[in-house]
Amino acid sequence: MRPVNNKSLTAFLFDQMEKLDTGKITKEDALAQASLAKQVNSQMRYELDRAKVIMELSKHNAIYKDGANLREIESKNFD
Repeated sequence: MRPVNNKSLTAFLFDQMEKLDTGKITKEDALAQASLAKQVNSQMRYELDRAKVIMELSKHNAIYKDGANLREIESKNFD
């Protein structure tokens, strides 16, 4: 399995641009892959924002001796 991080996503996108430039993939293929890359980027942004909120809550809780927390919706079962 290949690594999944910002560096690997950037390398993938540059590789796709090269393939598009040399005619190894079609414009439609490139557009579809760009759309998927955009979704991955949105998910990475979500995780970064979530980490920032958790750090801010931790700092808030330490200062104000509060028990505020971030709801774990990812682990909730939905009916």
